[in-house]
Amino acid sequence: MGFFDGIFKKIPFVSRFSKKKAPVNNVELQYNKAMNLMDNGDSEESVKILEQVSDIGIMDTQYKSYGDDALLALAEFYEKGVYRNAKTNVDMNKSTKYYEKYVNQNRDGDVIYKLAKMMLEIQNFSKAIKYFEIAATDYGIKAAYMSLGSIYESGLNRIDEYGNKSDFVVPADLEKAMQWYKKLADAGDAKAKASYERVLYASTHEDSLEFEEKDKLYTEISQRRKEKGKEPRYKVIEASRLQYQYSYVHNQVEGYIHKLPKDWVKTINESTGEEYYAPSLTYKDFAIYVYYDSIPKDSKKTLENYLRYCNDAFDEDLQLKAYITEYADGICTTYYHKDMEKGIVSFAFYQGRRLACMRFVCATMEIIEQYEEIIFEVANSFAFIDPTLVSEESANRRDMQYYNEAIYCYYLEDYEGAMKAAKQALKFGSIKASYLLVELYYDEDSPYRDLEKTISYAKQLFEATKDPELAFLIGNVYDQQMKDYMKALNWYENAERLGHKRVAFYLGRIYYYGLLRTKRDGRKALEYFKKARANGIPEAEGYIKDLEELKGEDLQTAVEKWERAVQAGSESAAIKIAMMKQQQIFYIATPYEIEKAYLEALGLGSARAGYELGRIYQLQEKQENYKGEIKSIKYFEKAFNANFDDWDKENLFKVINYKVEKGLDNEEAIKLYIENASMGYVPAIEKLFELVPFTTQQIWSLYDALIELAETGDETAIVAMNKLEMHYVDLIIREPGKGQKIVENKFFRLCVPKECSATINDEGGTIKLADSVVEFAVAEMPVNATAEQDYLKIYKLIVSEYLPDENAEVIIANSRMIGSAIRSSKDNIHTYSILLISSKNQYIFKLSSKDKREMMQFKDVLNSIAKSLVETGEIYKATGENRKNIGLAFLLKANENGFLSIGKDA
Repeated sequence: MGFFDGIFKKIPFVSRFSKKKAPVNNVELQYNKAMNLMDNGDSEESVKILEQVSDIGIMDTQYKSYGDDALLALAEFYEKGVYRNAKTNVDMNKSTKYYEKYVNQNRDGDVIYKLAKMMLEIQNFSKAIKYFEIAATDYGIKAAYMSLGSIYESGLNRIDEYGNKSDFVVPADLEKAMQWYKKLADAGDAKAKASYERVLYASTHEDSLEFEEKDKLYTEISQRRKEKGKEPRYKVIEASRLQYQYSYVHNQVEGYIHKLPKDWVKTINESTGEEYYAPSLTYKDFAIYVYYDSIPKDSKKTLENYLRYCNDAFDEDLQLKAYITEYADGICTTYYHKDMEKGIVSFAFYQGRRLACMRFVCATMEIIEQYEEIIFEVANSFAFIDPTLVSEESANRRDMQYYNEAIYCYYLEDYEGAMKAAKQALKFGSIKASYLLVELYYDEDSPYRDLEKTISYAKQLFEATKDPELAFLIGNVYDQQMKDYMKALNWYENAERLGHKRVAFYLGRIYYYGLLRTKRDGRKALEYFKKARANGIPEAEGYIKDLEELKGEDLQTAVEKWERAVQAGSESAAIKIAMMKQQQIFYIATPYEIEKAYLEALGLGSARAGYELGRIYQLQEKQENYKGEIKSIKYFEKAFNANFDDWDKENLFKVINYKVEKGLDNEEAIKLYIENASMGYVPAIEKLFELVPFTTQQIWSLYDALIELAETGDETAIVAMNKLEMHYVDLIIREPGKGQKIVENKFFRLCVPKECSATINDEGGTIKLADSVVEFAVAEMPVNATAEQDYLKIYKLIVSEYLPDENAEVIIANSRMIGSAIRSSKDNIHTYSILLISSKNQYIFKLSSKDKREMMQFKDVLNSIAKSLVETGEIYKATGENRKNIGLAFLLKANENGFLSIGKDA
């Protein structure tokens, strides 16, 4: 029947831990660069890069994931007008273009449905209907069925910027509306069934109450209330101030009537499944929700709690007041809903055991006043009347009264009240109550949790409804809870035969893990996983990859071969199986089985096994109530002693400290801390301060290693370098070596080859190297980067800009002197340019040569000269505009949010 979506959402996908990332490729670098630019507010350059990445992803399947992510980022950027720190004007046409590219590459029902809604919003009705139909028929998305029904029930008009409607572009077609509602109703959806019955009645009957009769009805209700002494207390909108025309909504099934602005339509909130009224199907700033309920005698609902329940506002501080109109008694409140971030005006009315709630949802508190007329005209017109149409879904039926009471109690986590009301509803013949009973017996938070009863009720309900969701639920209970895999298989196959989309993934798992007596079957597993992928289940992708990596080898045969190798003493096979168990590849392994596999691999000499066991025990030891032996460090030591070389820097530091505490000599400790520090780990550097008071060759080697690391884009290396420089100050004061001389001005000094001729002034100078010339200059720093975080920001931008460029490289002189170098050729002149940025100034070097080989020969010489730069501390201030517009001024630009962006072109 598919009613209780909540119960099925509680069934999680069984997925593995993520695998180790592959080495970074250029496409990933470009994607990361785009994200970095977005972080720093540079949307223009980022969009260009993301479009290139998306094109590559479409053309080359190995980069598809990057292309998909790029398309989704671009689509969201133009849909919302913001992505990370970048901003732009909302452009729904551009956004839909990117979403269309994405859905052409991916079977993703949720995105297709989202695209359909956006097409509706930009009034591309033909495409909207096309994508709604795909979302409904191919992916079973309920809201898509309801949207199609609503489109054909009301028709579609174009609306201009002033709110004027055109003639119908898609005329109302009640037959088509009924077709779409019925498809969903036949699957057991109550709202679809009610909508189908409403349209069916409308197609064969005229409203039983004409306009004049409605006016007479209101007069009679008002007169009766006056005779009873009811004193109205409500807000009146003077007739002379009314700007809208109104029609009437007459709910003949439940028995109530109220006004509604003329030509407004009923649509659906796809996130909650609730129907509401709005000026058009895509209007978002204002919505009217109407709820009705009829309660049993022993109901726990009060009028206030009913209003809070309909508004999901039990945690809100509401100022409630009586609201008595000419036609109904009630209460009202105006408040800001914190979770929804909406302004809300809500009314609740009662008559005997009948309740109703009207909720007017505004995009902001400020626009409530704009819609004041509609709010009070509609609320003031609400009246309870006698029902004139019979329906199985009517809230006035005894079974529905108790069922709705059960749902209310369940919402409040009153499980006893929910169970009592659900059983009462079941006595009156409610099929929905059967679903709720299944949920109460399945819910882990319910005191009535009982898997045997879950299965028993679900089976009975399945026999009556043939609901594929129930078959899937039963299969999942047998699979995940009871480990009865043959029964799970039978029920999963039932669900698949009935068209369940998600179940193919679980059928694949059964064969992938060999949960049947027939053991693993890679061929069947692959078949089901591919079907799951086609059904829009992305979790299947990793399993498909595992199976395809076998390159046709039989899965069970491969596993048995690995296990025999372990029995024969193979360390490599043992660690392979242990890691597969940990990642749940081909094995469903418990924590104990994973630990046992690693212990076996350790016994066969695997260094990695010791490291992985250390990490396993480390996680256990971090648990709040852990009181056992501290074992992690001992296994880290085993890995270290076995020459394990793939450490994370935190645990390497811990094991070095452990060995030092056990009496490691200083020389060995220094060597180990340097190894750890070269990973960019500051705590290891601080340990070196205690052991190595002065700069040694080891410290120089460490510093050089950190520079190399920083040039790959690792910002922790910059932080570590700065820590070293603060303690070993001579690291950044480069003295001239043999064959070098010093040239200097008031801002900086350089070490240059003795044989070169150099001229220098306070603005810069030239260096002659054979037939090549180096020009250099100091320039003003256009931004303040004295704080470490600001300087790291510049570093990250330089890395994101130049690291992916084959003709460029990142240059690190010291932790506060970083930049980039780039090669170029134009008109037979070959250049190599360096930009260095400190926290005070910027420095520019340009090597020019007519001979490319000579330029390449002196490239390293220029690098050496640039890296030898030592500042005097003076801050350069340009005196003329021409001196302000060089170097970094071309490369750095502050956007409207104050974020930095780096580009290579002036």
